[in-house]
Amino acid sequence: MMQLKSYVTKILLLLICSLLLLLNFSSSVDQETVTRTVKQQYKNKEGFIASYGDGERDTSPILLESLGQYMEYLLIVGDSQEFEEQFLLLQSHFTVNTDEGIFLKWQLEEDVTANASVDDYRIIRTLLTGGEQFHNSSYTKFARQIWDTMNKTQTVNGLIVDFYDWSSQQRTSEIHLSYIDYDVLEKMQASKLNRYKQILSEGQEDNLFFYEIYNLENNTYQTANADTVNMIDQFLIAIQFAESTHEKPTSFHDWINTHVQNDGILYGSYNRNTGKPAVDYESSAVYALGVIYSLTVDDQKIAEILYSRLQKQSPLHLKPNYSDIHFFDYMYASHAVTLYEEQKSSQ
Repeated sequence: MMQLKSYVTKILLLLICSLLLLLNFSSSVDQETVTRTVKQQYKNKEGFIASYGDGERDTSPILLESLGQYMEYLLIVGDSQEFEEQFLLLQSHFTVNTDEGIFLKWQLEEDVTANASVDDYRIIRTLLTGGEQFHNSSYTKFARQIWDTMNKTQTVNGLIVDFYDWSSQQRTSEIHLSYIDYDVLEKMQASKLNRYKQILSEGQEDNLFFYEIYNLENNTYQTANADTVNMIDQFLIAIQFAESTHEKPTSFHDWINTHVQNDGILYGSYNRNTGKPAVDYESSAVYALGVIYSLTVDDQKIAEILYSRLQKQSPLHLKPNYSDIHFFDYMYASHAVTLYEEQKSSQ
C-alpha cells in the first residue's frame, strides 16, 4: 500500500510540473502570434517598431536593425502585405538622399548622419530575396541603390567597412566580423569573397574564440574586450565563418559542444582565455543564435538542446513582459524557433 501511495504521489508531482510548464511557456511560435505581437506590443503610435515593447514602445529608440529583422522574418513566413508596409516606411523615413547616393540611417533621429553596414546588409539581403519571392522589382532596385552607395563611399582597400558618415564624409577603417554578411557579398561583391573568407577564417586560428574586429589599414585583428567575449557576437561570427568556409570553426564548435552536452546551459559572456562564465545570466538571443548556428553546421544534437533551453526564455513565455524584452531578442527567438520547427517538420 505504501509503495502504491508513493507511486501515485510521483505521478501527481509530474502532472503538476507539466501543468506549470504549460502555464508558463509556449511550445511553439506561429506566424500569426509573432505578427500580432509586433503590431500590438512593439509598434508605436506612429507605426514604427520600437526597441522595447508595451509601456516602453512610445519612448524607446527606433532602429533600422528592428525594421530589418522584422522584414527578414516576414520573408520566412511569406507575409507580402506587411513586408510592403515596412518597405514603404524604410523608403520614407530611414532614407537619406545626398549627392553621393542613397544612405540608410541606423536610427530614426534627425541628427543621425551615419549608417551601419550590418543593418544595410540585412536590408539589402531581405530586399533582394523579397524581390524574387514577391515578384516586386522595386525591392531589387532599391537594394542595388543602397549597395552602390556603400560600394562607392564605404570601402577601404576594396572592402566594406562598418560605417560611413555622410555629413563629414568620413569612414572607419574597421570591420566587425559579426557585421559581415557573406550571402550579400556573394551576390554583390564576388571578386572580394576570398578576402572576406580569409578574414573570417584567420579570425580564430588556434584561439578558442574569434577576434571581433579587423583593421584594414594595418591588417591586424583586435578584441572588443581583452578579457571577455559576448556570445551573441561569437555566434554571429561563427555563422558567417560556416557559411563562407562550409566548415565548422573547430575550436569554437568543440567548446560549444562540450558545454552544451555537459551543462545544457550557455551564459551571455565568457572569459576569453579560460572559457569559463564571466556572467551568471542567460540570453534568449544567445540561445536563438546558437540554434541558427547549429542548423547552419548541421549539428542536430546541439540544436535540439539549445532549442529546448530557448523555450524557457522570457520571449517565449505565454505572458511575457515586453517592456523588458528588446525587439532584437524577441525576433531572434521567433526566427530560430520557426527555422527549427520547419526543419523538424521536413525531416
